Amino acid sequence: MKTIKKTLFKTITVSFIILSSIFLSNCKGHVEIFDITDSISNCSSPYIVYFKADADHRTKDLEYTWSFGDGTTSHDYAPMHIYNKDGIYQVNLHISQNKSEDSKTINLYLTDDSTQVFSDWDYAVAADELWAPAKVEFQNYSKYATSYLWVFDDGDSSIVIEPTHVYETPGTYKTALKAMCSGDTSTYTVNMNIKDSPNQILINKVTVWMPDNIVGRDIKIEIWYAGELEYKSGWINGVSSFPVTFNVNEKLFYFNGDYNSDLLEFMVFVDTNEAPEVRFYLRSDNLLDDYYPSVLSFDDGYGRALEATIAYQD
Repeated sequence: MKTIKKTLFKTITVSFIILSSIFLSNCKGHVEIFDITDSISNCSSPYIVYFKADADHRTKDLEYTWSFGDGTTSHDYAPMHIYNKDGIYQVNLHISQNKSEDSKTINLYLTDDSTQVFSDWDYAVAADELWAPAKVEFQNYSKYATSYLWVFDDGDSSIVIEPTHVYETPGTYKTALKAMCSGDTSTYTVNMNIKDSPNQILINKVTVWMPDNIVGRDIKIEIWYAGELEYKSGWINGVSSFPVTFNVNEKLFYFNGDYNSDLLEFMVFVDTNEAPEVRFYLRSDNLLDDYYPSVLSFDDGYGRALEATIAYQD
């Protein structure tokens, strides 16, 4: 299973220190290609092929170069290419980022004896597990098909190549993708075990960014839920730079499994001031509405930002 992380609030600004760190790390660059995946439409020519790279790299001065093995190239991140003739093609991807680069080559078989329809798929969710309601983004890795039928086993279906679907209630669903071309059909089925809503929230760690005028001063954080103090850190004295990370690893004691209008609050205190320097908050039902995000990001637009990583438990 592949997991994606989702934030509740879009980050507007980041601190100068974070930008400087990213700039310096990008000077040399870092590129590593792990794999190339392809999704092939049609069981005879012309073949429509979608390419994706599984790669690790930074973003500054990044260049993708795809060579499709038929004399054509592309600099797109995830290109689509049409092959008008049968054949075996060597597809090469070269990624460069400043002084770092990597290449990978795969063989693409587009011949009469290798174009049997093959159904395959995976999925991505916001949380680490499938909690109801579960919003699932389906990823289609089928080959040699011209049409698709997704059956979600909850009464809904889709003919979209890569649909998004929400399982509203817990249960085990036999989710199937039927890939088809000219009477040839392949079906791949997976049991989706959707668990009931989690009844516990765990705050793993909290990372704080503050303006430059806070450097050299003392800071601490507090976490409140439903008006009750859940966690209070010790002071970090004379902060030399930001961001600063607090390892929390605390369950919300006053959370009882009910996602409602109760506020989850993160407060940052500076020096001995009784009032927090900044306060970020959200209602617990925002977590439910956003399908249990594992990262919460807040930013006031003035250099004060906070990121909390959280987990859910039965």
